[in-house]
Amino acid sequence: MLKQYARMFHQYKYTMQDHPDSPMWSREGNIGDPVQSLAVENIYTKMGICENRDLLLVNRDDMSMYSGPACYLVMQSWFGHYADTFPLPWSDKIAPVFIGFHLNTVNDTREKFVAEKIHLKMKPFEPIGCRDRNTMRFLQALGLKAYFSGCMTLTFDTRINTPKNGKIFVVDLAKKAMKRLPQKIKDTADMSITHLYYWDHYPVSWEGALELEQEARKILNRYRDEASLVITSRLHVAMPCVAFGIPVIFIHGNNNDERFDVLHGILPIYHPRDMVWLDWNPKAVNIDKLKNAIIKNAIDRILQNQDMSSIKELEQITDELERRSKKTIIDKITILYKRIIKRLVNILLKNR
Repeated sequence: MLKQYARMFHQYKYTMQDHPDSPMWSREGNIGDPVQSLAVENIYTKMGICENRDLLLVNRDDMSMYSGPACYLVMQSWFGHYADTFPLPWSDKIAPVFIGFHLNTVNDTREKFVAEKIHLKMKPFEPIGCRDRNTMRFLQALGLKAYFSGCMTLTFDTRINTPKNGKIFVVDLAKKAMKRLPQKIKDTADMSITHLYYWDHYPVSWEGALELEQEARKILNRYRDEASLVITSRLHVAMPCVAFGIPVIFIHGNNNDERFDVLHGILPIYHPRDMVWLDWNPKAVNIDKLKNAIIKNAIDRILQNQDMSSIKELEQITDELERRSKKTIIDKITILYKRIIKRLVNILLKNR
């Protein structure tokens, strides 16, 4: 029997108690999860697969218990041992397609991954396309053939029209960064969007999961149709907006987060202390070459194409972006050094 195609669905199954005294985060969802799934849906659309008729939905948090029709499931997602839920491995009904796979370091995720020998279960499905280089290196150290596939949220179509009176969206910016925003931006920016989502009841119902996806679609449409600039601390705000052709400023207090190397060579990762000198009027980044390579590789892997040329092409592009990123860091340090010297010279001259 032929396998059907499937994508992730996010009906959170965390074992948190729903009672009046439970903390708000116990009923919290992340719009970034369905954004990744909608990016996979976008790839399927390019392949001519109709969402309503041919595409199955598999819940990430109980994929080990999936008992529906046999299917190929694209494993573009965040995987971690969180709130007593560890989604891996997958049921025998699922043939995983590893593109955009991220294995987090939260709690004891990677220790559990190794202890349960999940890397051995992945072996028949090599090569493993990883969302970030940190995951790639971890899997390679375990003897798996892994490569950096990037994130499919970079494959959304570039918008056709730029809004005439576009908005500056500030989305989920950390408190330290918010304090350092220029007053002009604080006064004019739209801060109505958040990627946090809350339900009244937990665990989430099927209808609640549909609501989460619908909210993700609405937010993506707002970015595409309304934004002239997006300022954020969230990865899955930044990457879809870059794909749409929107100028993005990415600010985060932890520049060493293992997830962020997917941005290398695409966007600078600013720390809040960098905000005194950054350009608040950046241009949109053209990622057409990278986008096309990610799409081509994703389609090849989904169709089980044994030709590795699309992986080699993608590796060449991402290696060049990594080199560009390292040069940007050196340039940034040089600029800061020159500014410090100039400031010291001015101070000395004043005190003469």
